[in-house]
Amino acid sequence: MTPHDGNKHWLRYIALFLLGAWLGAAFILLQYGGKLEELMLINQNLILQNDRLRGEVESLKEAQRAERKRQEVLIEEIRIEVLEPKPDAYTQTEVTRRLEKDLDVLRGKKVEQVGEVQAILHEMLRRREYVVEGRIAEVRLKTAVISKIVRLYVTIESKNEFIN
Repeated sequence: MTPHDGNKHWLRYIALFLLGAWLGAAFILLQYGGKLEELMLINQNLILQNDRLRGEVESLKEAQRAERKRQEVLIEEIRIEVLEPKPDAYTQTEVTRRLEKDLDVLRGKKVEQVGEVQAILHEMLRRREYVVEGRIAEVRLKTAVISKIVRLYVTIESKNEFIN
């Protein structure tokens, strides 16, 4: 054996080790490269699907807004409910008729509009007075329910004061 044979022997092991490391790295790179490419394709598909669904959501929101505007709820009727203690039948009927006539301007308005000004409605009917057969009938609003049909729950107090 020559001294060069021992060095060749170690060089051969080092070369085989480097060749194995290089081949192992290449194998791992190919294996993970395929997975990485697969994940990139899945990511691109998800991005495309996300953009498509985002567009669908926006169009559905627009359709919902348009439908809400188309389906505006309007006031169709006004009903007056007189609570106890009730006055005589004539006074009750006459006050109810006049009150419905006064509130007829609400008919055909949007429920949302009337709902926004319901405080004004309460203030307007807090102590409303009508003259029926020369006597004062005072109307007080207790409750107002605002929907397609406006329901007003009122009390009517007939005062004994006569007006000519």
